[in-house]
Amino acid sequence: MIRARNFTRASFWLSAVAGSALAAAPVLAAEVTPERLLNAQSEPQNWLLPYGDYNNHNHSSLSQINRSNVGDLRVVFMQSIGGADFQVDSRFQTSPAVNDGFMYIGNPWGQVFKIDVTSGAGGKIVWINDAEVEEGTRMRGTVALLGNDVYANAAQYDMRMIKMDASSGETIWETSTMLDEEEAGRTDQRQTIHPIAIGDKLITSTTGTVRRNAVSAHSAEDGEVLWRFWTIPGPGEFGHETWAGDWDAYRTGGAAVWTQGAYDPDTNLVYYGTGEPSPWYDPTYRPGDNLFSVSTIAINVDTGELGWYFQEIPDESWDYDTVSPRMLYDITVGGSSRKVMAAWSRNGFYYTLDRASGDFLYAEPYTEVNWTEGLDPKTGMPVEYDPNALIQSYANNMSMVAGDPDSAQNTCPYFYGMPTLMPPTYDARNMMSYIGAQEGCFSQFLAEAYEHDASLFLGKRFSGRESSIDRSIGAVFAVDARTGSLVNKRNMEYSVYSGTLGTAGGLLFTATVDGRIMALDKDTLTELWAFNAGTPMSSPPMTYSVDGKQYVAILSGGQNSSGLQKQEELKLLQRSPNVIVFGL
Repeated sequence: MIRARNFTRASFWLSAVAGSALAAAPVLAAEVTPERLLNAQSEPQNWLLPYGDYNNHNHSSLSQINRSNVGDLRVVFMQSIGGADFQVDSRFQTSPAVNDGFMYIGNPWGQVFKIDVTSGAGGKIVWINDAEVEEGTRMRGTVALLGNDVYANAAQYDMRMIKMDASSGETIWETSTMLDEEEAGRTDQRQTIHPIAIGDKLITSTTGTVRRNAVSAHSAEDGEVLWRFWTIPGPGEFGHETWAGDWDAYRTGGAAVWTQGAYDPDTNLVYYGTGEPSPWYDPTYRPGDNLFSVSTIAINVDTGELGWYFQEIPDESWDYDTVSPRMLYDITVGGSSRKVMAAWSRNGFYYTLDRASGDFLYAEPYTEVNWTEGLDPKTGMPVEYDPNALIQSYANNMSMVAGDPDSAQNTCPYFYGMPTLMPPTYDARNMMSYIGAQEGCFSQFLAEAYEHDASLFLGKRFSGRESSIDRSIGAVFAVDARTGSLVNKRNMEYSVYSGTLGTAGGLLFTATVDGRIMALDKDTLTELWAFNAGTPMSSPPMTYSVDGKQYVAILSGGQNSSGLQKQEELKLLQRSPNVIVFGL
């Protein structure tokens, strides 16, 4: 067991504004019990979990802002959460949590803010907890609320989890989230999501390529590590044989967990999607299926044991990781009610699985797909998949072959900006699922295969791949959850990294990387309202209410990916990190 380091020193500071806020208003809110989290959807005035509830629906029953009046939406207030030099590869991809009129949000430099929004007319900073990180470039998801405390991971390269008092902001403890260096394969480890609170545990994960990754549970009481599940199985573990060869290719790792999980109390499983194997552009380095990369994994919350897994692409070679947040809902399949888990995959398919067993039910493409001729309707595997082969060959000229300049040309879809960090929406009323992403195809080439020497990955990244893409476009997709079939699509000039937020007012809120925040009609995807923040947007929007009045909030200053999408005109766009709150 790894023990937490306990501190009596409070790593926070209070500004003059914070002091006046403390004096002017109480800083009390109802305790966030495990029962409240289980029933979070019954508190539409609050936003207690990363995507609204454990089902990850990213949908609110609030309807005061609706199709008839959204055109009157205006900025109510803005609150800066700036920090260090945020023009240098800083990525704002988080959303606030709200409990009884108090907002909590972290920035990429390990600072967590408590903001009093009870007046509705503005925000007042109550406290700032500063983890004093040496380097911070991104952090995703939402800080965890549990009991009368707030939990957050410090920053991308700062492997610490911090527990702070929700009333004062004082640090209660901090604990290391570092994996064993020998087991992980690298000393420079990363975490890019905050933990999620389930029962008396905080579930978190590591991210990044060229290393093994893991999902871990920490005690909410003292930070102790309770269990750890390696997403790349080691010697003696189930699935280790799927990393063939005698050069310990499994230690190059991959299978990162980039987004926060969904949780089903009936199965007691937490569901995550995993990233690509590493190096993803040379499958000959890692022959075999490479479990549990490009997979859905269901983990028992109490024990950390694998409940089930479903791998979408064995021996994958296009960076088609499948980390879009999993959604849980109930539908009728073949005349019978089924409890399912659904996912928008980066590979262009919308997958639906039985969430208790992991059995494949169906999958349909929602965009152009040419890396495979299709999926087996019984197994969900690509039709070209050969279970007896160590190196897979999918559709003609689509699989990466090192040294072959004609391999992997004009592959669809383009991996970057297809559903990854951006949360989808599920609307139980119309049984529709939505996502904002982008569309495009790409080509890639690897000059020669990597030398089969496991020591080469220690302390450095693989390199030498060339990739190219024509200009991509943004898109919002709508799928019928009962069939998985695409029903509607709206193309946009720029990519969507913010995902979608649905409301009972018949609206979808989203944002594009050029700074436009917009509301779409959920049925037609027609744009009903827009506001340009003048800074890149890549954070998910959320909604809450105070005294019966609904607000929509989003963090500005997102990722600038102009070069990756060939959107050169966005290169001069500057990042300005502000929580922007809209109301009627």
